Amino acid sequence: MSGGAVLEAKLRPPVELWSAAVAFGCGLIAAFEPWVLMMPPQLGLICAALAFAFAWLRASQAVEVLRYQHGLKYCKVTKAAPHKLPVTPDQLYLGEGFEWTQLHTQRKVDASQPSAREFVIPGRRERALRKFGERLREWASHRARQGRVLMRPVAAAALIATSHDVWWNPVAPQPDLGGSPILHGVGFHDRPVTLRQSERNGHLLVLGTTRVGKTRLLELLASQDIHAGHVTIVIDPKGDADLMLRLYAEAQRAGRGEQFYIFHLGYPDISARYNGIGSFSRITEVATRATNPLPSSGNSAAFKEFSWRFSNIVAQAQVALGRVPTYQTLLRDVTGIDPLFMDYAHLALKREEAAGRAQGWRDRWQSLQDEIGNPKAKFPLPRALQDRDPSLAAMVVLVKELRIADSVLAGLAAAVSYEKTFYEKIIASLGPFLEKLTTGEIAKLISPDYFDPDDPRPVFDWMQIIRQGGIVYVGLDALSDAVVASAVGNAMLADLVSVGGKLYKTGLEPNRADGKIVLPTVCLHADEVNEICGPEFVPMVNKLGGSGFRITAYTQSLFDFEAKLGDRARANQIIDNFNHVVMLRVRSAATAKLVTEQVPSVDVTTLAVVSGVTDTAAAGTGIDFTSNNQDRVATTKTEMITAADILELPKGQAFALLEGNRRYKIRIPQPDAANDALIPESLRAVAEDMRARYRTSESWWTEKDWLAGQPLFGTGVGIVVNDLAPDPDEPQQEAAA
Repeated sequence: MSGGAVLEAKLRPPVELWSAAVAFGCGLIAAFEPWVLMMPPQLGLICAALAFAFAWLRASQAVEVLRYQHGLKYCKVTKAAPHKLPVTPDQLYLGEGFEWTQLHTQRKVDASQPSAREFVIPGRRERALRKFGERLREWASHRARQGRVLMRPVAAAALIATSHDVWWNPVAPQPDLGGSPILHGVGFHDRPVTLRQSERNGHLLVLGTTRVGKTRLLELLASQDIHAGHVTIVIDPKGDADLMLRLYAEAQRAGRGEQFYIFHLGYPDISARYNGIGSFSRITEVATRATNPLPSSGNSAAFKEFSWRFSNIVAQAQVALGRVPTYQTLLRDVTGIDPLFMDYAHLALKREEAAGRAQGWRDRWQSLQDEIGNPKAKFPLPRALQDRDPSLAAMVVLVKELRIADSVLAGLAAAVSYEKTFYEKIIASLGPFLEKLTTGEIAKLISPDYFDPDDPRPVFDWMQIIRQGGIVYVGLDALSDAVVASAVGNAMLADLVSVGGKLYKTGLEPNRADGKIVLPTVCLHADEVNEICGPEFVPMVNKLGGSGFRITAYTQSLFDFEAKLGDRARANQIIDNFNHVVMLRVRSAATAKLVTEQVPSVDVTTLAVVSGVTDTAAAGTGIDFTSNNQDRVATTKTEMITAADILELPKGQAFALLEGNRRYKIRIPQPDAANDALIPESLRAVAEDMRARYRTSESWWTEKDWLAGQPLFGTGVGIVVNDLAPDPDEPQQEAAA
């Protein structure tokens, strides 16, 4: 156990126990019967103190060996109560772990040797004791509920004793998290692993296959952002009931319940409303967001460009007429463009008349209508306008005669002048897509009527959320309709990019007297980011760090970005903009290389036993043979972290590259929400329905409802989560408890 030894040698029997026992026995004799050792009492006490100190030293060395070997056999689980999260203003807590160094690679190599098998795999006796503890817990649990009164204290004591999770308890429960416990056992001493808040604007990428703990990590990080007072936005494409409840509970616990909003496409009745194309910096953003999800490969590219052109013209006309663009109005005016043309033409002609350039246009319009409507006049109309209403055809002719310098009016006139069948063909891809976004209850959710007094659901936009310091949970219900979920998610991200551009230029307070730009802290957590990422995601991770955004993206594989974007170069561009990486277990060695290729190779020490015999039989020497036994120590180069290591990580464990490739091995704490009385019954009902419809909770080894049996309260199903908060006038004994 010498600190200067060439080999650490912890994979061996704890022989220090024998010397500790002998030293302890000698100390007892020297303390109480010094005459046996022929010592006076005073000298006996001194010798006893020395013996006890030596016994303590050797026993602690033996305990270290035993604890180390126990950690190589079993995975440890950490639970963190929501109200006990280590929230600090300058650190983000990621979990318990240690910094991975050459020493841990050496230990991992040593533990993988065949000679170390008995020290890293539970033996038959250990397995029998664990099984006995499991049966004893079942018996004690049954007796504690149904047994006799005298037996209940005994059963309760047995249940406590067998459930006490410490390394020296041979009957304690040991959850099977899969993978190899060796990867974290080599660390031995854990400490909190944190990421500096000042470094988070470099963005964080979390990779892991399904059901290994990504969503639980999202809960942990988002909860800290809520308690730290940051603007927190969580985009959950599939919908996780536990995640939604956890965010609401943390908002209430942090005193920010009034700032919490739910936007959920699967539950429009309780959802706030959001217009993904109604807020913009440049008018062209409306058409871009509306047509982004359309296919753009092959022959579809031309149709997408036509759809973008007409969407852009319609959006400009709507804004000029004082209307707020929505998906519903965009569909109405793109597919039936004639009324919009007439409204905008009247506006443009009145503007020209006020400038003195179109005097008497009404009389000329009326005369053109009379000529076109008179079959004997045989007015030379284009074939596309011959079956149109005379007033519309006359307006098109009038606009061309006056040659008004208005690109929007010219574009509308050109669209109206197309033959109906041809026009319908070139917008064929846009119409069906917009119909998906404007059908049923979702239409009112993403195309809100701002002037409907009978709809009390609030309409929010991102700038409002940021100024308010809000918390938003976005459930896109992608399992029900992936197309709508992707479109709305893309629009939200594009809207955030636009808002980030405004903040970068002017900050939150553009009219400050000192001219200082004040930036907010916006923490965006995008689960299953491959469902919503598009071309707008590139500038989001590339430039929004300077606007106060801290993006954390969660996905299963690097191939998700390439499959979504259809371009490897663009996918790599996104990945290269994440400065920090947390990688849980993945199923692809190519994905694992994102970590393994960024860590250096190290030297590990190997021990080779060499033995040999030399026959030296010769006359007169008296020596028949010589034997030779050697222990040779050599060093070899190996990868500090291999792809195989990442592929066999237990659930809830990860490797992390933080702050310039500092390497950490972490365990993600499991949420412990015992006695949490902050969830209203109305919101819980929605969560139960979500669980019934689809289950995405990444519980690590059991499917356990962490809110089951908790005292809940509420005021009934409402429309806004703010209305679901407990009434301050009602007694709150349960919550206070």
